[in-house]
This record gives sequence, C-alpha cells and structure tokens, in this order.
Amino acid sequence: MNYIPNIISGLRLLFIPIFALFMVNGFYMTSLYIFFIMGISDALDGMLARYLKSESSVGAYLDAIADKIMINVSFLVLCSMNILPYYIFFIILIRDTAVFFGILINIRFSVKFVMSPMFISKLSTFVQIILVLICLLFLNKIISLTYIQSIINVVIVTTVFSVVEYMYNFKKQFIPKNFNYTSKT
Repeated sequence: MNYIPNIISGLRLLFIPIFALFMVNGFYMTSLYIFFIMGISDALDGMLARYLKSESSVGAYLDAIADKIMINVSFLVLCSMNILPYYIFFIILIRDTAVFFGILINIRFSVKFVMSPMFISKLSTFVQIILVLICLLFLNKIISLTYIQSIINVVIVTTVFSVVEYMYNFKKQFIPKNFNYTSKT
C-alpha cells in the first residue's frame, strides 16, 4: 500500500505525452478529461502518502518532477496554439529551472535536504492548473476567455513570489548567519 502514491505520480508522468498528443491533434474534450485526471492526481498522491504514512523523498521528487513536466508541457502546447502568450511559458520555465538547479546544488552541498514544497509554490501550481483547465474549457467552447489576463497575472505573481521565496530559503541555508556583507577597509 505504501507505494500507491508513487504509482499515482508515475501514472501522471505517463499521461503527459498522451495529453500533449491529444491536444495537438485537436481532441480537446479528451485532453480536458486527461488533464483533469492529472490535476486530481496531483492532490491525491500527496494526501494519500500522508494518510498512509508513506511519505518518502523518492515520492516527493517524483511528484515535483511530474508537476513541473505536466505544467510546462501544457503551457508549451497552449502557447504553440496561440491560446496563451509565450512569455507565461518562459516565466514558468525559468522559475522551474532555477528551482531545479537550486535543488541540485542543495543536494550536492547539503548533508540533510528534505524536499518540501512551500505554500506559495503549491498555490502557484494550483493556479497554473486552473489556467490550463480554463484554456481547455475554452477550446471545448464551454467558457469564454473573458478574464484570462487576470488569471495570467495571478499565475505570474504567484510564480515570481515562489521563485523569490525559494531563492531566499536557498540563500538562508548556504550563507552563514555570522557572514558580514561589509568590507573592512
């Protein structure tokens, strides 16, 4: 039973290319269902891991990797279809790349590194998923994109705040507390 959350994250990874394939071939309703399932699985795997008391570093990494790939592929496809502007994709990609390299550096130099997402990061991912769902609903002619710029703005703000918080925490971990920034001349 302890491996079920990791299987859910792994299945989300397997669904990503299927989602992209359906999107580029115009099967938007199927894409909506697949993305909805992937979005639910993002919440489900973590809750299940906590419930089963089977949280693991492998599971945390697998979940984070699945999230980042799911979001970046979704945004790339939507941008290539001219549904979203490319700058939103680049902002998210730069943020995820910075976090990824921060994690690699942290693993390399830190004795104890625990993968634990921050609230702003979870909020950012949630808002990104909502934006993709809204775009998919639009492609299925269920809603209009009336407030899309407002949602894009929320995605940008939460994404930027999350990278700033990651950078602050990274700096806090690697710069000694007694480090003095002033020079003695």
